[in-house]
Amino acid sequence: MPTRSPRSVVTFPIVLRELTVLRAENLTPGMRRITLGGEQLHAFHRDGFDLPGLRTEGFDDHVKFFFADEEGRLVLPRQNTSSLDWPADGRPVAKDYTPVRFDPAAGEIDFDFVRHDGGVASGWAEQAEPGESAWIAGPKMSHSHPEGADWILVAGDETALPAIARWLHEMPEGTRAKVLIEIGEDSHRQELPTRADADITWLSRDGAPAGTTDLLEQAVRDLEWLPGTVYAWVAGEAVSLKGIRRHLAAERQVPRDHTHITGYWRRTAPPAATASASVSEATAAVAVEEEEDDDAHERLHALTDLAPGYAIRAAVTIGLFELVESGARTLDALAEATETDRTTLAALLTYLVSLDVLAGDAADGYRLTPISEELVEDDHSADEYHLGGAEAHLDASLAGLLPTLRTGRAGYRTLAGLPLATAIEQDEHLAGTARAAVEEEARWIAPGVVRAHDWASVPALTATGHGSATVVNALVKAHPELKVRITALPSALRTLQDQVLDTDVLPRVELTAQSGPVPARPDAVLLVSRLLEQLADEDAVQVLAEAGANLPDGGTLLLVEQTTAADPDDVDAVLHHLRLKCAFGSGVRDEAHLTALAERAGLTVHAVTDIGWDHRMWRLTPAS
Repeated sequence: MPTRSPRSVVTFPIVLRELTVLRAENLTPGMRRITLGGEQLHAFHRDGFDLPGLRTEGFDDHVKFFFADEEGRLVLPRQNTSSLDWPADGRPVAKDYTPVRFDPAAGEIDFDFVRHDGGVASGWAEQAEPGESAWIAGPKMSHSHPEGADWILVAGDETALPAIARWLHEMPEGTRAKVLIEIGEDSHRQELPTRADADITWLSRDGAPAGTTDLLEQAVRDLEWLPGTVYAWVAGEAVSLKGIRRHLAAERQVPRDHTHITGYWRRTAPPAATASASVSEATAAVAVEEEEDDDAHERLHALTDLAPGYAIRAAVTIGLFELVESGARTLDALAEATETDRTTLAALLTYLVSLDVLAGDAADGYRLTPISEELVEDDHSADEYHLGGAEAHLDASLAGLLPTLRTGRAGYRTLAGLPLATAIEQDEHLAGTARAAVEEEARWIAPGVVRAHDWASVPALTATGHGSATVVNALVKAHPELKVRITALPSALRTLQDQVLDTDVLPRVELTAQSGPVPARPDAVLLVSRLLEQLADEDAVQVLAEAGANLPDGGTLLLVEQTTAADPDDVDAVLHHLRLKCAFGSGVRDEAHLTALAERAGLTVHAVTDIGWDHRMWRLTPAS
């Protein structure tokens, strides 16, 4: 079972801000600093929204810069309550950069840009002058300094230098750190003040192009390894980091949750010369028609082929790709390690090779390809594609689409013949992955919940439902005096305790085991989060009615639920609705539908507040 990440996370509303260039200076021949300022660094009002001031609390935060395209057009997203809507008629030109210094009192924020030929961002930074406008959005989240590590390994190229410099400046005094920084040449070194016990090593490419050497990997391999638990943070050119990732996992046995390895950029080969075509117009027209027919047939086949998804998910579930990465390359070794039938595994391996998910054969052994490397390197993939997890079950729920279309009820059944809601109740692992997934999503709505109610007037709160612990994390940090209790099944409480609630919040929250969907004796304020999304209408009405009946006199029910997306063409939202409908018979309801359910349950609606990310919060009381 996964444990809590060493780095806690806080999320913020994503705000588009227009700032002004205050200063531009070259720190070194390889790095240029741009200082921005303006009123929109603080709270401001635009387009009908009251927008909060900028917050950046993590050394590797990312802010998105927006630039003009090749035709000189500046395409910007539209501001929403807590997020941005991307235009359908043109994609903004945007790049991510780390805030190096933020001084709210002075109204200044610094960003460092690597100086190099080409590139829209570096070109803008070279020409930026005081008084010019600059559009940014974010950060949308901050990760804390890692807890529980005896020492820190930091490695990166010049694109990671801004984050490394900020981290060293903010590291707690006495932190032991080994820091490896790759730069183009010695003149690109910077002074990096720190209170930490940091050993900094500069690695110069002596003019070699970035991304073409193995300097960083060799330095990590040759590093004197300190005793105790390490946390490794590595960033730079994506391909060059693969060897470091494998070394840390396979040879140093660093647990995945104690590494943060991020490709900040990817080196690309120059495009090959295009050969001139010598085809008559008539022949070209026929060729285009035949190609379109072939494309349509191939696309239809690809859209209806279920085999790749099942094959890849099965391979992820038995740990096949991690075994190949760790050195188990032969059929016999893989069959023994996975405890699978040798003949069936051989067929699966052959099929995965045909998909370019693996390379090699039974004679020479198997190896990873870029696709399977992505599966191994992406921490989220193991959870998303594992057939025993909640996300895979939710994807598989579309197998019940036909009966759901005919009846409007949940049509999906697990391999054991159970409705998914029943399977979640009975399978602790499935319940844990479901809880972890929804708590992850709740990060984005938590700031909206904090803003949507007068929490200073609440002496005690009971919270229940999906994502409630993540919301409580944010509430307790914003209102330390708030007394909070979370109710859930015992297995869910273990997940919250081990993975979700931050270590500084956990001692201040009472965890109460509760068998039913709502607590029998809640406090005067009961927060129910996303509970109805797994309930059909009649069950949702019953749960709301019980919640209202259990409230003490004068009590308030705060209901948080996802609503239908504002954009009717949002395909991801449509698919999410279909999955929920097939899995639970619920779907994503609109605001009017949810309001009607509350009223059918005998509740009075006092207010409905948009908290962002297509979520609303209802303030309800029992009807008198």
